[in-house]
Amino acid sequence: MRAFITRNPVFTFVVFTWILQWGLIGVVMLITPEGMHVTEDKTAHMVFRLRLLGPLLVCLAVTYYVEGRKGLGKLFAAYTRWKVPARWYMLAFTWKFINAYLAIGFVFLIYGTFPGIYVDRFWEGWAVNLPAIIYIALMEETSWMKFGVTRLQMRYNALTSALIIGFCWGMWYLPMLIINEGVPPGYPVPVFMGCMLGLGIMLTWAYNMTRSGLVLLVMQIISNTAFFVTPVLFAVTNDQHYIVAYSWVFMAFCAALPLFFGAKDLARRPRARWDTDTVFPAPDGEEEQVMAPLVMSGGSRR
Repeated sequence: MRAFITRNPVFTFVVFTWILQWGLIGVVMLITPEGMHVTEDKTAHMVFRLRLLGPLLVCLAVTYYVEGRKGLGKLFAAYTRWKVPARWYMLAFTWKFINAYLAIGFVFLIYGTFPGIYVDRFWEGWAVNLPAIIYIALMEETSWMKFGVTRLQMRYNALTSALIIGFCWGMWYLPMLIINEGVPPGYPVPVFMGCMLGLGIMLTWAYNMTRSGLVLLVMQIISNTAFFVTPVLFAVTNDQHYIVAYSWVFMAFCAALPLFFGAKDLARRPRARWDTDTVFPAPDGEEEQVMAPLVMSGGSRR
């Protein structure tokens, strides 16, 4: 068993995370009274909230089982890397808003409708949900990105790794789409899955370029914050055109990244691998030294 998990830590993580998620949502569906929404039943909603523990707990368990405390330290080390060019923080704080307002502009040009600049009294819902937003960002970036992507990039190229994680991440959300809770309402499933694939690509690109968990954490916090502020969700506009337009704008941006940065590394430097990734990577001038262990590695890399 240990040998299998050591060879396949990401597969182990995904399987157990899916089992916990789908099992828990199944329980929620069984205990929710007929005709009621999950949030209307106190017990069902309390059980539903446990979903947030799954990915992080499984990720920590697999890491500790395979590598002990040293692995746990490595899992969180990238959050201490904050010295990156300012443009990355600018991108982290604005990317979702740029996508949303571009989508609003396209819908206005095509259909002549305009939902406004921001959601009325958005700060009320955002303030209440801020602790959950921060935790979800930490949980997802630690488990899906740092644990999942950097390990897969030891075996596959960056684009393949990003697409695998994006798909698995989206499948983790799928049962929440089924019960219409924990995800933006009115999101068509194919569009949502397309966005999750795109999110995997974008975050992999950002991490491979910066090696900064902090940048990714900010990007994810802003991702969940922007939907409280910008009027693109169906629940706010009662018009699905806005969320679909947002999704197409976002997916187009993500599709362009491999064209500009290459599928192999999704970056202008060697991709981040779990076995060679460090908190403070070598400067650009020392990339040849960083490449040495990659060239010598006997692992399968495509």
